[in-house]
Amino acid sequence: MRIRQTATAAVLACTLAACSAPADDKPTDPTKLDDAASLACDDFARGYKAAQTQQARVDLADKVNKWAQQSGTKGIADNATVLARGSEASAGAWQIGADAFAQACLDAGWKA
Repeated sequence: MRIRQTATAAVLACTLAACSAPADDKPTDPTKLDDAASLACDDFARGYKAAQTQQARVDLADKVNKWAQQSGTKGIADNATVLARGSEASAGAWQIGADAFAQACLDAGWKA
């Protein structure tokens, strides 16, 4: 009976590992917009004009970072971090972070 439980556990573990593996083994291209980056850029574009207060900027930066930190696209995660830091600082720091993040999106191929 113990061997059967161990075998069942091993099969279950292998099945779970297979389900959580990426669909293909090819690494993502860091110069191309991945899904997480696309979602971060979309959220940023939708919320940028309305982010007039410091709290609104912090909220937007948090929303953008939720996706950006999961992205493998070059510059997205780093510039989202700059955006977040700027959101808690001056309006000028926010603008620098916003410009850098927007440029990272455009450089990766994001389209408005």
